Amino acid sequence: MVWMEMIRLRATEGQTEAALGLLRYSVNNVVKESGLVQIHVYNSASFHGDMALSLVWDTHLPHRHGSRTGLTIGETLNAFGLVEHSIWVEKEARQAELA
Repeated sequence: MVWMEMIRLRATEGQTEAALGLLRYSVNNVVKESGLVQIHVYNSASFHGDMALSLVWDTHLPHRHGSRTGLTIGETLNAFGLVEHSIWVEKEARQAELA
């Protein structure tokens, strides 16, 4: 089952570079995690201090509270600002619904 972990950080501009460095380090260390399909890091188009990390997983069942990796990254990012950690499960769409 495909599911996504979204970790959002709202930080001050002064904390952004330090948080981004930590995200880069974290991403480099989790790329071989079993079941991890994709990793993306985003900057907000509207707020300079906002960042998001998405971890896309393909596992037997989604981790409803987050993966060990995601929980660790989220906990570490708490030092830089407000963190929101959410889990999303892929919904199968029918072709007719997309038209």
